[in-house]
Amino acid sequence: MPLLPDSVRVAVRGWLNCNQVLLRSAAGHVLVDSGYAACAAETLARLREPAMLGDEPLAALVNTHCHSDHIGGNAAVVRAYGCPVTIPRDEVPTIDDWTIQERWNAYVDQYAEPFAYQATIAAGESFRGADRDWQAHSAPGHDMEGLMFFDPSEGILISGDALWENGLGFVWAHDPPNPFVEAALSALEAIERLAPRVVIPGHGEPFTDVAGALARARSRLAAFAGDPRRTARHMMKVMFVFSMLHRGGIALAEADAYVARVPCYRDLDERFLGEGIEVLGTRLVADLVRAGALRIEDGFARPTMAR
Repeated sequence: MPLLPDSVRVAVRGWLNCNQVLLRSAAGHVLVDSGYAACAAETLARLREPAMLGDEPLAALVNTHCHSDHIGGNAAVVRAYGCPVTIPRDEVPTIDDWTIQERWNAYVDQYAEPFAYQATIAAGESFRGADRDWQAHSAPGHDMEGLMFFDPSEGILISGDALWENGLGFVWAHDPPNPFVEAALSALEAIERLAPRVVIPGHGEPFTDVAGALARARSRLAAFAGDPRRTARHMMKVMFVFSMLHRGGIALAEADAYVARVPCYRDLDERFLGEGIEVLGTRLVADLVRAGALRIEDGFARPTMAR
C-alpha cells in the first residue's frame, strides 16, 4: 500500500509554515491549513503546482487550530479561491473577537491576517474530503482548542501539532502539575487508540513509525512536566526561532533590545526563571547557535532551517 492515496497530497513546508494537506475529489477539493501570512504568496504558488490544485478550484478550507502558522494564509486563500472556511468550534471566540488574535500575536511577535469563517467543526463531528469521512478528534495541549482529523478507512491521521515525527508543538510553561502537559498526553493517548497507519503532521514529512513518534513525544513531555524552568526556556527558544524565520534573522547587536520589547520573554523570565532579560537575547542566540538552529554571519544571526 502506498504511504498516501493519490487523492491525499501534502505540501511539506518549513517551520514558519505548517504543511498544507489537499484532499482531492471530483466532488470538490478541500485544503487543511494555510500556512503563515507572510508566506501567503508562496502558499498560493504551491497550491497552483500541478501536483496540488493546478488550475482547478478549491471547494473548502478547514483548520486544525488557529495558531498563526495554520490560519495565516486563510484570507489569501479565500481571496484567490472564494472558498468557505471551517474552524474548530472552540476557537470561535478568538476569531470572532480578532483583538484576541492581535493581542496574542503582539505578545509573541507573530502576525495573522483577519478572515471570516462560514462553518465550525467539533470533536465527534466529521467532514468529507478526498471521498472519505474525516473524523474530528480533540487535540489539546499545544492548542487547547485544537483538533486532528482521522480517516479510519485508510488509517490516515492529520495530526496538526499534536504529534510530529520527532516531537510535538510546544506546551506552555506552568507550575506542576502542568495542565498543558496533561492535555498533550491525553491527545497522544487518543492517537494511540486510533492506531493510525500514517500520520501527516503539521510540520515535517508524513511518517509511519507512529509508536516511535509517540514514545519520543512522551519523553519530551515527561522532561517538561515537573520542570517549568526548562519548559520556559524551550518556549523562549521556539518563539525566538519562529520570529527569526519571519524576519530573516537579527543583528547580534539588536538581539537584547528585540527581546526586551516582545512581552512573552519578560513574562516567562519573571514567572519561571528570574534571570533578567538584559542580555536574554544574547543568551538565546548563543544557545540556538550551539543547538544548530541559528548561524552567525557578519554579525547577523540567521535561522538554519527552511521556513
